[in-house]
Amino acid sequence: MIENEQYRPMPLMLSRRLRDQCHGPLAAMALLFSAFAYLVLPWPLLVAVPLLLILAALAAGKDQLDGFPQRQDKVLMMVLLLYGVCWVVVELAHGMRFKGVRDAWPIWLAMVTLVAMVRLKPSAVWFWTGLALGSISAGAWAFWQRIIQGTSRADGQDPLHAILFGNLGLMTGLLCLAGLSWAMTRNERWRWILLMALGGLAGLMASAMSGSRGGWIGLPLAIWVLYRGHGKRLSLRWRLMVGACLLALLGSLYMIPQTGVAKRVHNAVSGVQQYVAGDDEMTSVSARLEMWKGASQLIAERPIVGWGTREYRAAMRERGAEGAQDPSLGRFWHAHNDVLDAWVKRGLPGLLTLLALYMTPLWLFARGIGSASGERRALAVAGTLLPVAFIDFGLTYSFLAYPMGGMVYALLLVILWGLYRRSPPEPQHGER
Repeated sequence: MIENEQYRPMPLMLSRRLRDQCHGPLAAMALLFSAFAYLVLPWPLLVAVPLLLILAALAAGKDQLDGFPQRQDKVLMMVLLLYGVCWVVVELAHGMRFKGVRDAWPIWLAMVTLVAMVRLKPSAVWFWTGLALGSISAGAWAFWQRIIQGTSRADGQDPLHAILFGNLGLMTGLLCLAGLSWAMTRNERWRWILLMALGGLAGLMASAMSGSRGGWIGLPLAIWVLYRGHGKRLSLRWRLMVGACLLALLGSLYMIPQTGVAKRVHNAVSGVQQYVAGDDEMTSVSARLEMWKGASQLIAERPIVGWGTREYRAAMRERGAEGAQDPSLGRFWHAHNDVLDAWVKRGLPGLLTLLALYMTPLWLFARGIGSASGERRALAVAGTLLPVAFIDFGLTYSFLAYPMGGMVYALLLVILWGLYRRSPPEPQHGER
């Protein structure tokens, strides 16, 4: 038996060297994989992103967390914690046992991911590249489904459907456009600008091919955020050129029959007109308006404690049986509006925690939109666009009622914040 003290550290030295070689590629792989995981592959594989980051952080084995947690970190983690706790407690109170854990665990997993991001300090290049490639892949797939296969609406990979796929594609495209400020700071900037621009256009294509109209409502606000980040740094000629290209793209998507955009817009306008005129025919528009009406009336009955998921569905079916609404609406398990869905199911705590989940990233990233640093500004614009997009999507569909929706939102939020909080500092006059 060897007792030489000089021999013992060798396995530890080799192990530490192996860990140092592994944690960087693991973190890069996670960020590169992020957009693919929710747009192109079956969404449960998205769990691999935080798991890879956590594994990489364990391999890194660093003791220092770069001043973590700072005040902003504490606020973000508290909001994520309370949002998940609200799901669990309310469902328990309404006799659903641990059903709320199904919706809370993706949010809580994102909290741990933030700690991993702070430990690793990965390069933002992997995040932006993953977004662009994921968006381009989704756009190409949507084109194949809609034009080549002739499906009525591109819907991506099961269990996604057209609404989820199209809106997530649009959000990813918008995030790619936010990355243009970062691309302009790169050595080979024109190649990066082209990649991010293609990612942005592909996201718009995925949305158009899916026919998901709800996401288009918030496009003016998203364009305004992008203009705040990029527009004022462009000459008038470039602003006019970009504006003309955007109008030409949107016009083409509307005019080309194969995209189905014109038909979907016409159906939406027609549905509103029929509902206002008192037509009893149930369209997608009138169904949403009736579900919002029903959810609002249920909220008025229990504004504080809510109904819980099971009792909400039972109450909606009962309304249909009583003739207060179309009986077919009883088959829907959410209110097709995130604010109403959170309030009617989880009461006032659900509403407040949802609003905090929306408002916190706006508070975290707001000042960075005017940053003189292109890298910092890109992350700030993306961090602002994330809640703007989900607020938009949540107007006509309950995105955060799905565990996948909560995971995408929370995971992108902590990744963006982890990158932003360590982005290069700048002179005071660079902030607006």
